[in-house]
Amino acid sequence: MNPAPETPTVEPPVASAATGRSSSAPSWPAPSNDGGGESSSPWRPPGRGRTPREWAEWWLRPVIEARTWVAVGYLFVGVVWAPLMFVATVAVIGLTFSLSLVVVGLALVPAAFGVINGLARIERARATWVGAAIPPRPLRPPPTGTPWWRRMVAPLSDPARWRQVAFVMASLIAMPVLFGVAMVPWGLVAQLPAGIWLLGLILAVLVAGGVARLSVAVAGVAHRYVAWFLGPDSNEALQQRVDELSGQRQAILDAVAAERRRIERNLHDGVQQQLVAIGIDIGRAAGRVDAEPAEARALLDEARDKLRDSIGELRLIGRGLHPSVLGDRGLDAALSSVVAGGPIPMTVDVDLDGVEPAELPDDVATTAYYVVNEAVANVYKHSRARGGSVRISRVETPRAALVVEVRDDGRGGANPAGGSGMAGMRARVEGVDGTFDVRSPKGGPTEVVASVPLARVSPETTDE
Repeated sequence: MNPAPETPTVEPPVASAATGRSSSAPSWPAPSNDGGGESSSPWRPPGRGRTPREWAEWWLRPVIEARTWVAVGYLFVGVVWAPLMFVATVAVIGLTFSLSLVVVGLALVPAAFGVINGLARIERARATWVGAAIPPRPLRPPPTGTPWWRRMVAPLSDPARWRQVAFVMASLIAMPVLFGVAMVPWGLVAQLPAGIWLLGLILAVLVAGGVARLSVAVAGVAHRYVAWFLGPDSNEALQQRVDELSGQRQAILDAVAAERRRIERNLHDGVQQQLVAIGIDIGRAAGRVDAEPAEARALLDEARDKLRDSIGELRLIGRGLHPSVLGDRGLDAALSSVVAGGPIPMTVDVDLDGVEPAELPDDVATTAYYVVNEAVANVYKHSRARGGSVRISRVETPRAALVVEVRDDGRGGANPAGGSGMAGMRARVEGVDGTFDVRSPKGGPTEVVASVPLARVSPETTDE
């Protein structure tokens, strides 16, 4: 299938790529109801009318919760891990810059920052012990079309990479401080019974619930600290989204302009010429209706046939704008009408996983129809295929979307970036936050795949 000439990451559970923030507060087990209908969450008092035993259980439960000790372990590992990160970072940076004096170090710059990026990746993964996953802050890709030495030193001008270095340096102080804030109260609790034994034990029990909560809160602060250094910047993510939407808008405008020119050309070269010919035939028939009635009748019959063809062509043009069958009979019937009567056999399979076609959003159904209509036209005109298929399916991961697949067994070699048809399909799909891909190796087969989300992506849920 060739383009028609002139005629197409695991979402973090809480953290958002747009904001770089995450819910680092502890996610305690779901509240359990014990007959009274009141929540017994460790963070929420049991309410009025409860017995002293229930109050005591609520206060001390965090002491035996696994998440509390995971938070303590996270802070302890941070104290051990921070010096190791510091030593590794200083070693690779020192070695790289010392060897840069003899030029050899330039080749080590990408490897050095790669090591630091690996340390940051480990720290983000470790942060999932106490909070949501932290998406990485985008790094600048290496420049293309530049001398090799420019590509080697490109990481030196990337602020995000130096932010990783700053995180390693700051962690040498921040991690011990956070660990101390969380652990000093535990030490005081352990020392309380050493004085007046009974009174100290009572005080230790009373304080333990608050100390456990403090440990989890400090781990949450550590999580936010990691997210601030290593997570995406909210302004940068929003600017990236604005740039993406601006690009989509321009692509749609270009595709609309190309489509308008195609319709104008089809009307001018097709329907308009046929209407002119019809007018000529009617004029000739009018001049012969008395002298040669049989000839006049033949001219009128020819004009009628041309008029029928013109009406059919106008219907095709109108169907490309918005097919009436799509609203009247649904997506399945509309796609079947696209492949009906084609020069090669093509099958249509619509599997919406229990969703009625009428329940699809209008822009989703229209986009799917447009992609199939353009892709099938390319198959008929350029693929030299013996057969093909159209499949529409509904998927739920990574987000609910309608997947459009058009395959043919033709010669392949389609250029995804060439032709207004391919560009129009891509612009139409990306305009609704979808994805568009063409796989067409030489010799075939060709596969056009478009994923059209059933709900628009908001900046708060956009992955980096």
